[in-house]
Amino acid sequence: MADPSAALYNTDFQAAIARNKRHTVILFIVLLLISAIVGYVLGWAIAIIELIWNLPAEEVSRLTAGAVLLDLLGPPRPGALLGAAIVTGAGFIWGLITLSSGAEILASFAGARDANPNDLHERQLIDVVAEMAIAAGIEPPRAMVIETPALNAFASGSSPKHAMITATTGILQACTREELQAVIGHEMGHVAEYDVRYTTVVAAMAGVIVLLAHFLGNIAQYSLGWGNYGYGYGYRPSRSRDEGGAGGVRLLLTLVVVALLAIVMIVAPLASKLVQMAISRQREYLADVSSAKLTRNPVGLIHALQRLEASDTNIARSNSPVSALCIAAPKGAWFSGLFSTHPPIPDRIARLRNLGGVAMTPSEVASPPPPAAPDMPAVEPPRHGPWDTDQTPPPPQKGPWG
Repeated sequence: MADPSAALYNTDFQAAIARNKRHTVILFIVLLLISAIVGYVLGWAIAIIELIWNLPAEEVSRLTAGAVLLDLLGPPRPGALLGAAIVTGAGFIWGLITLSSGAEILASFAGARDANPNDLHERQLIDVVAEMAIAAGIEPPRAMVIETPALNAFASGSSPKHAMITATTGILQACTREELQAVIGHEMGHVAEYDVRYTTVVAAMAGVIVLLAHFLGNIAQYSLGWGNYGYGYGYRPSRSRDEGGAGGVRLLLTLVVVALLAIVMIVAPLASKLVQMAISRQREYLADVSSAKLTRNPVGLIHALQRLEASDTNIARSNSPVSALCIAAPKGAWFSGLFSTHPPIPDRIARLRNLGGVAMTPSEVASPPPPAAPDMPAVEPPRHGPWDTDQTPPPPQKGPWG
C-alpha cells in the first residue's frame, strides 16, 4: 500500500536527461569563466606590481590603495588579457589530454585490471556489463576490477566506444545479481549519456584552477621580495629610486595586491569545487534514474545503496579524481560532506522510492537480501561408458519357472 503522505516524483526520463545536460553546459561555462577570471587577476597582478616598483618616486607617492584596486576594474591591461587567455587555453589543452587517455590513466591510478572470466564473480560482472550495454543500446565497455574489500564502482572514458566500467571485488562479493545489475546500470547511464566526458573535462579544469591558486601563492611570496628576483618583477628597489620615502608606499601598495591575490587563491579553488560538486550531484541523480530505466527495477539500486551506506567505500582519497566518478563518495571526516561531489545516499534512496509517481513504503523496500553465489550452468557428471546411466537396471529375469 503506497504511503499517501510521501512526496511523489513523476519522472520523465527524456526531460530529466535534457534538463541535466543543459545544467551541465551552464556549469561548465561557469567553470571556464572562473578560470578566465583567475588568469585575468594573475596577469593584472604581475603587470601592476611591476609598474609599482618601476614608477618614479614622485608618481608612486601619489598612488593610493583605492587607485590600485580600481585599476583592476578599469580598462584591461594587455598582461591581464594574456593571463586570461593562457589559463583558459591551458584548461582546454589539459582537458583534451585527459580525454585522449583519461580512462587508462584512471585505471592505472586506481590499480584496476581487466575482469577475469574464469572467476565466478568477475564472470558475472562481464555478463552484467554486456546485459546493461544491450539495454542501453551501446557497445559493452571494458569490465575492470580493483582488488579491495571496499564497495564501490565507477565509469571512465571519453565516449561509449572508449569506456570502462570498474568494480571492486568487495562489491562483487557483497551484492546480489539484481543489485549488481542496478549498480552497473547506474554506471552505464554515465557512459550512455556522455557523463564520463563531462566529468573528466570538469575535473581536469578544476585541477588547473587549484594548481593556479598555488602559483598565485608563490607570486605573493616573491612579490614581497622574499625571493631574489622572483618571477622577474619582485626585486628590491635601489635607494636612488626610493628617495622621499617612496619605498614604503611601494611596499604598502604591493601588500594590497598580495592581499587580493590571497583572496583569489582561497576563493577560486572553493568556487571550482562547488561547481564540480553541482555538476557531479546532478549527474548522480540522473544516473540513478537511468539505472531504474535500464533495469526496470529501482528496488535493486535501493538495496545496493543501502549496502554502500553501511559499508566501507574508500577506494581513493576524497580529493582524488577517482572519488568524483564513484557511485558512492569515499567516507571521510565529518565536514567532508559539505564539499562532497555526491548527494547524500538517503536522499538518493528517497528519490528512487518515488520514481514513476508510485511511493513505496519502507516495508516494501526492505533491507537488502544476503548475496548468493553467481549463477553458473549446471555441469553434468562425467560418464564412464555406455552402461553408466542414471537409471537403475531392472532385476534379471529367471525364466518362466522362476
